Amino acid sequence: MVLEALLFFSIILQLVAAIYALKLMKATKYNISWVLFTVALCATAFQRFGQYYQLVADKELRLPPDFFIWIGVMTSLCFAVGVFYVNRIFRYIRKIDSQEKLTQKRILNTILRTEESERSHFSKELHDGLGPLLASAKMSLSAIEPSLANAQNAEVLHHLGYVIDESIRSLREISNNLSPHTLKDFGLYRAIDNYLRRTLSINNVKIDFRSNIGERRFDNNVEIILFRVVSELITNSLKHSGASEIRLSLDERRGAVTLDYTDNGRGFDPQASMEAGMGLSNIISRVNSLKGNVHFESAPGRGMRVAITINLDETVRWK
Repeated sequence: MVLEALLFFSIILQLVAAIYALKLMKATKYNISWVLFTVALCATAFQRFGQYYQLVADKELRLPPDFFIWIGVMTSLCFAVGVFYVNRIFRYIRKIDSQEKLTQKRILNTILRTEESERSHFSKELHDGLGPLLASAKMSLSAIEPSLANAQNAEVLHHLGYVIDESIRSLREISNNLSPHTLKDFGLYRAIDNYLRRTLSINNVKIDFRSNIGERRFDNNVEIILFRVVSELITNSLKHSGASEIRLSLDERRGAVTLDYTDNGRGFDPQASMEAGMGLSNIISRVNSLKGNVHFESAPGRGMRVAITINLDETVRWK
């Protein structure tokens, strides 16, 4: 009785599996693997039914002597060929997944290029538009004879001159931050060094910067992204961590550029910080656009360390 129930249950399972195989066949645009699986499952169900009938009726079916052997051979063959075609499906899925990732990287690269292009355009508009106007206002103010003004007006003129000077200085700083002219003209090392000097002049922080790249130039994308990453890291350290010491090394060895950054700030949970939008996800996106690797290490009260590696050969192939 138990054996009969098991055989009957086996038949039901085989038929249900065959129905699902038919559904998968439609979902995969009638891939032949599911046709083969359906045939194999139905053949197995028929074989089990024959065994069930013989057991219940207590008599053998009038079939050729090797009939069930051939059913077993056909079932095995269908399963074997079906598995082969399923493997082709998985290869196709991996190919689609790879193409999707490549498309995402290309979209990200295009976004970053567009962002830098807009930064450069806006910087040029500020420098070439407002710059001359402020310089003209400064010259016009300088042309006024101080001796013709009373003490009160002289003080106003002096203050106005100071405001114009500060406006010109701020304009240059904003323009340079948007699109560093030093980066374009002199390269990554000089641009980072100048940025750190400006940071030191207005912040009470100690920065140790070491590099072996000197005047060497890299691909424009590499220089721009590494500069943006460094400025983002510096901003995070000063704005969020309250760090008093920062160490930065930038080296080129064996066809790869490595950036190692540490600070002694209050630290953070990297995952929570990325969800809160502290700029870490932006750094990861920028580095990933160059097929680089980035690793964050931090914990509350233990500062932060960021290690970035960019393979220069990969960036050349990516352009």
